[in-house]
Amino acid sequence: MGYLVRTVTAMQLHLGDVVIPDKGPRQHVTLHRIQGAHPVVAVQYAETPGATTLYPPSMPLLVEISDDPAPTPSAGRSL
Repeated sequence: MGYLVRTVTAMQLHLGDVVIPDKGPRQHVTLHRIQGAHPVVAVQYAETPGATTLYPPSMPLLVEISDDPAPTPSAGRSL
């Protein structure tokens, strides 16, 4: 099983996403929310508990995705 990457904005992150930073190891998203009067995206990572990173909503980030095809609901079933 290999992995692919895609670029998403900070606004498009989801819990459980694996972010590949410019420096350092991959990080798993454990908190993702919009906050502030001038909105920013607040993100916490499993690898740095308690620390919150603030990103502009349009900040591009690399996210790791699996290259395994998604299973189809009817796979392996016969009628």
